Amino acid sequence: MEITDDQIEFIRNDVRNRGVKLNSLADDIVDHICCAIETHPGSDFNGVYAEVIKSFGEKGLLRIQQETIVLLTIKKEEKMKKTMYVIGFIATFLTTTGLLFKLQHWQGASIILILGIMLINLGFLPMYFYDKYKRSVSG
Repeated sequence: MEITDDQIEFIRNDVRNRGVKLNSLADDIVDHICCAIETHPGSDFNGVYAEVIKSFGEKGLLRIQQETIVLLTIKKEEKMKKTMYVIGFIATFLTTTGLLFKLQHWQGASIILILGIMLINLGFLPMYFYDKYKRSVSG
């Protein structure tokens, strides 16, 4: 079955009316529906479209949107946690190395120590407390 531009626009509007607000997700769903309709053996657009929508299940499009949002936020949180741990390691390493240099009276001790302390205070701790706050709010 060939799909016309008017039918694609109908599908796009219907997906929006069913509550899908994410533009990229809505476009992907419209593309998926169009492909399903084109490969379906039937010739009646309305009947085939109803079957394809029914295959998503009741509130299936909203469920897909909610799961997509959860997956996107989990990826962001994982990336932030990895960054936080790397910054924490580097800051701790610089601070302890700076202390060692200071105890041995080696050159560069003050710079290394200050960099480590600044990285802890301006990098690691804000990310750590933000993560704790997000967990307490969602929690």
